[in-house]
Amino acid sequence: MAKKKLNVIGIVFAALILVGLVLAIVGMCTPILSNGDLKVSVGLFDEEWSKLEKLSESMPNLNVPSRTFTIIAFVVLLIGAVVAVLSAVLDMIGKGNKFIGLGGGAVAVLGGILVLIAGLVLASDFTEYSKIVDQTISAGAGIWLGFIGGLLAGVPAILGALKVGQK
Repeated sequence: MAKKKLNVIGIVFAALILVGLVLAIVGMCTPILSNGDLKVSVGLFDEEWSKLEKLSESMPNLNVPSRTFTIIAFVVLLIGAVVAVLSAVLDMIGKGNKFIGLGGGAVAVLGGILVLIAGLVLASDFTEYSKIVDQTISAGAGIWLGFIGGLLAGVPAILGALKVGQK
């Protein structure tokens, strides 16, 4: 009986995909907006959003940007990363499907790019608020972790589905 050869590159791809999923989850729970000296940071699910909405009610000139696009982008990223992880696990047990890996990887990369765009747009929408507090608001660590997580989950999933470097 012949032994099955260990697929080291497939295991490395699976580990990278898993790390990408973890980074995406951590990015979702980390502040998505911050100022330069990190004295102000706002997470995706922090109560600061409701405080800002109350502040905008008292100041009609201040519009609080919506975080809906950012939440949708993170959900797309997480769905793609989870599908990529499942595809990697199925590949390891020999039941993998090329199209599941390609689809999950593509959705994860797309989600990562959407997270970056959403974070940058959200930060730029706070220019009015930035003028009031005299600080520049920029995309926080959560946006960058989500973007990197999307790429880290998606690219190895695509390469693994295409069997790049594997026999």
